[in-house]
Amino acid sequence: MGLSFLSPLLLGGAALVAAPIILHLVMRRTPVPHAFPALRFLKERAIANRRRLQLSHLLLLLLRMAALVLLAMALARPVLRGAGWLPNAEGPVAAALVFDTAPRMTLREGNKTRLQQAAELARVLLGKLPAGSEVAVFDTAGGPAAFSPTLAAAEVRIDRLEASTPAVSLSGAIAAAKRLLETAELERRELYVFSDCSRGAWEGAPRADAPRPPAPGDAAAAEPVADATEEDGAATMLVIDVGATAARNLAIESLELSSDKIAAGTPLVVTATVSRTGTEATRPLAVEIVDDDGRLVRRGMKPVAAGEGGPVAVSFEVGGLAPGTRQGRVVLDGSDDLAADDARSFTVEVGAPARVIVASTRPAARTARFIVEALAPAALRKAGTARYAPEPVDYETLDATDWETAAGIVLLDPPPLADRQWEALAAWLAPGRGLVVWLGPAAGGSDFNTEGSRRLLGGDLVRVWRTADAGNFLAPAALDHPILAAFRRVGDAVPWQDFPIFKHWEFAPVAPRPAEGDAGDPGGPAAVVAAYRNGLPAILEHRVGQGTAVVVTTPVAREAGDPAAWNTLATGFEPWPFLILANETLLHAIASPDDRNVVAGGPATLHLGRRDLPTAVVRTPGGDTFPAAIDRTRGTVTVTATLEPGNYSVRAGGEAEGVADGFSANLDPAATDFRRLADDDLAGLLGPGHRLARTADEIVRDVKLDRIGTELFAWLIVLAAVAMAADWIVANRFYRPRESAEAEHDAVAEFAESLADDAAGDGATDAGADVSPRPAGRSSPPPLPPVTGAPA
Repeated sequence: MGLSFLSPLLLGGAALVAAPIILHLVMRRTPVPHAFPALRFLKERAIANRRRLQLSHLLLLLLRMAALVLLAMALARPVLRGAGWLPNAEGPVAAALVFDTAPRMTLREGNKTRLQQAAELARVLLGKLPAGSEVAVFDTAGGPAAFSPTLAAAEVRIDRLEASTPAVSLSGAIAAAKRLLETAELERRELYVFSDCSRGAWEGAPRADAPRPPAPGDAAAAEPVADATEEDGAATMLVIDVGATAARNLAIESLELSSDKIAAGTPLVVTATVSRTGTEATRPLAVEIVDDDGRLVRRGMKPVAAGEGGPVAVSFEVGGLAPGTRQGRVVLDGSDDLAADDARSFTVEVGAPARVIVASTRPAARTARFIVEALAPAALRKAGTARYAPEPVDYETLDATDWETAAGIVLLDPPPLADRQWEALAAWLAPGRGLVVWLGPAAGGSDFNTEGSRRLLGGDLVRVWRTADAGNFLAPAALDHPILAAFRRVGDAVPWQDFPIFKHWEFAPVAPRPAEGDAGDPGGPAAVVAAYRNGLPAILEHRVGQGTAVVVTTPVAREAGDPAAWNTLATGFEPWPFLILANETLLHAIASPDDRNVVAGGPATLHLGRRDLPTAVVRTPGGDTFPAAIDRTRGTVTVTATLEPGNYSVRAGGEAEGVADGFSANLDPAATDFRRLADDDLAGLLGPGHRLARTADEIVRDVKLDRIGTELFAWLIVLAAVAMAADWIVANRFYRPRESAEAEHDAVAEFAESLADDAAGDGATDAGADVSPRPAGRSSPPPLPPVTGAPA
């Protein structure tokens, strides 16, 4: 059992006990002398009266001192802990309130958004917190948080919450709240999480289209956010579920472009994936392009009705785009319960066909014709709509060719090259260009392997593998890599077995060693993109600086029927897989290093091609502008303030000689994924022993009455009042009103007469005479009349 004070400074009020002591000393009564012949009995009476007065004054002093001390202690709010015979009261707590403010929280149900519902329940919770509690408010916008000075200030902070692109995950906000609670001085700590309990809210939530559950150690696997048992001093957590149960919504889940950099005259293919939640509904889906005046011009519209079978893909082909940076959006007309997922923006650069050097053995025009025709069909070249402008050259003239204006280089069946050529290719590739190598018989084996080739390709040639029959062919295990993404539309229908591989190089990825005097990182070994049926690598990727080198371990230079042909990829019946593969390998290698389409909240880097401009001006989708510094060494600008989804424009320099560019930012699909988690999945994420509330009545705080013990304020106030009442009673009794003047005069006269008689009797006694008893009817000397004056 212990005693403490919530306001110990107020104990200084006990010093007021000096006031009655001073009054007692200052206002002491001065005796009045009386001249009488005989004063012995008068002195005895005076001594008795003085003793009685001293006791009365002392009692009055003690009562006044006790009243002041009790009042001071009551104001200091003493607390008694551990007394089992007294009822305990709940004391203040340190509470952290975490709100999910992702755009999906704007979902409406019952004419109320999920964020409004969360704020309403939070106000109910604040009303249940004890007085003196400390409250901190966190949200996924990632702003700084601290304990609010009052509960009213915390309520104002909650009322100002707005949905926005998440800067931190919900799990990250919970972790930040726990760290703040650990610094709280109050003993009891509580954590409240307001969430819609959706798949997009929690990291590692199992997806409906996931082929397998996340394995331990996977990046997607989530640890429980609540422990099964709370340690001493740890915060207890309550999750308040504000999710919708009957939402109706059509959503644009994702947006894909045929390329974010196309040649002038080439149509842009925009593919939107639309999903449905709730009852079936049909709405128009439109594609719009921003014209030179900044207005959105509709270029196509299709009705879409996603069914229970899953999302549907809707494609638009937009042609006639003028050269330059072009922006647009895909939008669902109409309205539903969630507006944040009804539009997605895009940016594309329209320019001249990319120049590509195709190096091959002599005669290059004949040995490179399969690649040239696959990259730029004659019909498209004639119409001026080809994506690439391939330029065949032989290896003898490769060094004399202008590489600087080329977007990419294709090495078809390269022979062993000198180290200076490998180094020149690596230096050309590093700034962000692309290289594709189709290995063939001219490589010659071990002579091909040099430190320069290993540094560029990320591995060595081991030997040639031969398959006599048609049992070996390309067999990608997955289509997740960007090179293979174009095959997703047909999936398992790609007839790779119809294009057998008779010979191919065995390529061993090896990490290159740093060159002498080179402080840069040469990169790791090449990564396998796809393999053959026999398990050996077929397509590999190696990063060199900011550039990309793609290696294919079999060539496409031989004609059909040639017994020395290594494969039939380009010469088989309807070789459309080869056309896609040739385009996608080069497209991936020379993909623009610019971030023209990014996830909202992520950085966007644009290559302006100018190093003489100090700053650029960025205009947000909302019309606000802010400056951004330009990296003069690289001629790039990086924009990090991309939380607002939509189209951004970037301008550097003047209108005439400046540079105009732009990019688009779209919400991550998880930010608008409000599909509810199953109870079992949610329990796995929150951990065993978790607590969940869905209504105001279910918000039950984990109250422990022994948090501060029993406050003695009420008891001390009662005792102080009793002491003050006793002081009033004693003072009134001690200072009762005086009798009338006449009664006082009679009493004095009678007293004087009695004194005279007593004096005569005393004289007789002193002379040796017998003392006779007093006559009947004579009483003892009357008491002294009260003496006027102030009490001590």
